[in-house]
Amino acid sequence: MSDFTAMVDSSGSLNDAAQLRNRIEVDGYLFFRQLVDGGCVTEVKQEIMEILRKYFIIEDDGAPDPMWSGGPQPTEVEYMEVYDSIVDLESFQRLAHAPQIIAVLEAVCGEEVQVWEQQLIRIVYPAEKVAAANAIGAHQDGDPKLGYKASRFYTGWISLMQIDATVGGLAVAPGSHTKGLLKSQGNVASSTAMNQSLTYGLDVTKLKWATAEFIPGSVVLFSHRTAHRGLPNHSDRIRLSCDYRYQAREDSASWLAHTRGPDVRRTAQKIDEVLSSRAFYVTTRATPDLIDKIRQCMLEERNSTLGRAQKLALDLG
Repeated sequence: MSDFTAMVDSSGSLNDAAQLRNRIEVDGYLFFRQLVDGGCVTEVKQEIMEILRKYFIIEDDGAPDPMWSGGPQPTEVEYMEVYDSIVDLESFQRLAHAPQIIAVLEAVCGEEVQVWEQQLIRIVYPAEKVAAANAIGAHQDGDPKLGYKASRFYTGWISLMQIDATVGGLAVAPGSHTKGLLKSQGNVASSTAMNQSLTYGLDVTKLKWATAEFIPGSVVLFSHRTAHRGLPNHSDRIRLSCDYRYQAREDSASWLAHTRGPDVRRTAQKIDEVLSSRAFYVTTRATPDLIDKIRQCMLEERNSTLGRAQKLALDLG
């Protein structure tokens, strides 16, 4: 981790709301080496591993962590079935409402918080030494391209297993939330195939990064403007973590916040199918920059029709 500084552990400030608020205002994140009970997190991991075994993503070898069995990664159909099964787990949903996380965020916000229904599982497979992380690139969750339309919210990243430097993990860019909206390239891939061909995110060389080694129950809470990224997994294990989103109870967000993660992905896929269709190309000749704007509007509206894409091409072109 020579290119990274160490995340500051805020475990000693759990009972000091003012200190927590000050640290997240300055750094843009709060790291707790073990905020959530390890037993609860292990239950979630074990139930996820049962699903992964069902789809032959890991072998029934009795290993405590998900060991990668090699071969091709799951198809999009297989992945979506896995995704549906995981987010429907009672233990996975219960983890999003962990009282320890809620207490920290309410101390930070100074008011009650709500938990978004869009809950995300991160399954990161081993990559070659030279490969980048098989996940979303460096970004801010408040990037308008993601369609949330929320003025303020927080992400809670939770490690579901032991994650050392080899397995990778999460990195944040301290202070990046004070720089406003940073311009990202491309759009988030909505399918396994697109993930292989599209690059979304920020230029990582323009920011300074911090990370840590994580244990089950490690939590990183960060602002919607804090740049962050997943690191490459160079181990023999599949990396498991999850993302939950939170905001003040009285604040609002788009439909994405109130929709299951897999259903958000399906809507994005329908939009991308329309925007990559020959019918759309022939009738609009839209440039890549214009397509980015159209995609954002359609995602915010939850509209995936060709007619709407064509109308937006006229209005925004």
